[in-house]
Amino acid sequence: MRRRLLGAVLLLALAAPGQAAAQGQAAGGGNATGLGGPGTAAVPALAIGATIGAVRVELKGGPADPGQRSALEAAVRRAFGLSPGLPFDPVLAQAALGRVRGLPGVRDASFRLAVDNTTRSLTVTLRVAAEAGAPGGPSGILAGEGLDRFPTLWRDERSLVSFIANGGAGLFSEGNPWLGRPQAFTRGSPLVTTPPLGAGTGARASWGETYAEYGMGAATRILDSDVYAYGAVTGVAAISAGRDIFRDDTRSTNELSRAYAGVIWAPSDSDLRVNASFGKQPFTLDDGFLVARFTQRLNAGWLPGVYLSPRTAADQAALVNAHWGNWVFNGFWLEPNNSVAILPSTQLLGSALRYNFDTHSHAAVNAIYVPSSGTHYAVPNGPSPGGQQGLLTLAARGRWADPAILPGVWVEGALAHQSNENFPMSAWAGFAQLGYIARQLPWTPSLSYRYAAFSGDDPATARYERFDTLYSGGLDEWLQGVTMGKLLTQGNRAVHRVRLNVSPWEGTNLTLDWYLNRALELNNLGANPALSQLASRDLGQEWQLVLRMPLNERLFFMGIAGVAQPGEALRAATGGGASNWTTLQAQLFWTF
Repeated sequence: MRRRLLGAVLLLALAAPGQAAAQGQAAGGGNATGLGGPGTAAVPALAIGATIGAVRVELKGGPADPGQRSALEAAVRRAFGLSPGLPFDPVLAQAALGRVRGLPGVRDASFRLAVDNTTRSLTVTLRVAAEAGAPGGPSGILAGEGLDRFPTLWRDERSLVSFIANGGAGLFSEGNPWLGRPQAFTRGSPLVTTPPLGAGTGARASWGETYAEYGMGAATRILDSDVYAYGAVTGVAAISAGRDIFRDDTRSTNELSRAYAGVIWAPSDSDLRVNASFGKQPFTLDDGFLVARFTQRLNAGWLPGVYLSPRTAADQAALVNAHWGNWVFNGFWLEPNNSVAILPSTQLLGSALRYNFDTHSHAAVNAIYVPSSGTHYAVPNGPSPGGQQGLLTLAARGRWADPAILPGVWVEGALAHQSNENFPMSAWAGFAQLGYIARQLPWTPSLSYRYAAFSGDDPATARYERFDTLYSGGLDEWLQGVTMGKLLTQGNRAVHRVRLNVSPWEGTNLTLDWYLNRALELNNLGANPALSQLASRDLGQEWQLVLRMPLNERLFFMGIAGVAQPGEALRAATGGGASNWTTLQAQLFWTF
């Protein structure tokens, strides 16, 4: 572990960009509710609510006959019940292991998580010991196995009761926060200590954050039926000290994090699964293109954790998902915030239908309606045409890869359109991505290019055209720059991204991203007030290096180094006084 950690530090040190002396200009606050968080990682605590990209089964031992082996794998998949396109819940995954262990010919089962180094999607690998022998009996602290079995209190083929314990800590240092012009972009913000003056970050902001989540989760089969009940309750304690990008007071909180319950119908003679849950729980749609768990809750201002983002659960969420064969359905009603006064209370009602062609390719359609919202849109020289309430988003997306035809190549894309039942609106967004991974080479390097665009509003037309990006975000894919994501909103923005990824060790990924940002319209109302009218379409570029590395089954390290260079639009917005914004971050996460 020491060698890996030393390697991580050396890789970041060699790649960390120095602070540039050239003067530029600053751009302003993008996502006020969440600034990315760690994204999806190969530990259960950082994968809650993430969409599963693939499920694999590794059989150790068992029948040699190919037909019998295939039948056993099918039975294992059916008992486990997880499928690509479904959200990941560690309580359900741990409970499902009991059903797998109860299968004839299965002695033991466990799972491990991995994140695909091309699309950052979650892979669940089920490891099954199929040697002859009866399955083990109950396990856990209450089964007489002592504290060595922590966090499991009790587990058998019917039930699971477990403690939940995880957390994170980080050290952060930002050079020239807000491009050296914090007052221009944070004046009036309720997230700073003195809103009339803005953030007083100066030339450098350095601080530390830590949090711990604690609680319990349980799942059980109801009598001898095919119905299972489950739930979890957790709290989260967080503390921040030092000067962050908004304020410099030491602050701490201890609050409810997750509280939800649900039922699953899992007939033993079918692969049909229906899962319904309600409560305070996280949710991400696909890869976060429209809805991400890291952008739904406030993690800034007086609430500590501006970069670790310990709060990811919507205040209220009703989720229904089902899978049958290759089909996956997700239905959701979300009220991300009903407790923080500075954020509008918004409700989302949506559904997604996905078809998995195979383990590499899929297609999906989404529909999201906003029945209630306090958000209003702005246009130049006129009253607001209306707001988010009544917004309808329709989207389609797909991914194709076929190792038999083009080994290593993948293509992915999405297209979304928005209208509003209360006023004329037509807005568009989408992306297209082409990538290649050389699996036969050391470190399995991959290279990809993505173009993403979210329309802006042309004031010369009678309809409103700025795309409302809802809760788009997440460091993995849709923050679109760990620094520019704070300065720019997604709307009225086109982004070219080139990504190079290598994997020096199993589970370790070093990812270099280059982002080039352009505005689609000079009218930019709806973004940071300092950028409401642009003098140029050139918003700037960013280089971002991220190292993600599991140290063992319990510890996960993430390091980030980056530099954002303001474009002509950002320099003009501040009178030519903006500087490059640099970031250095070291984060350690733990889970039990």
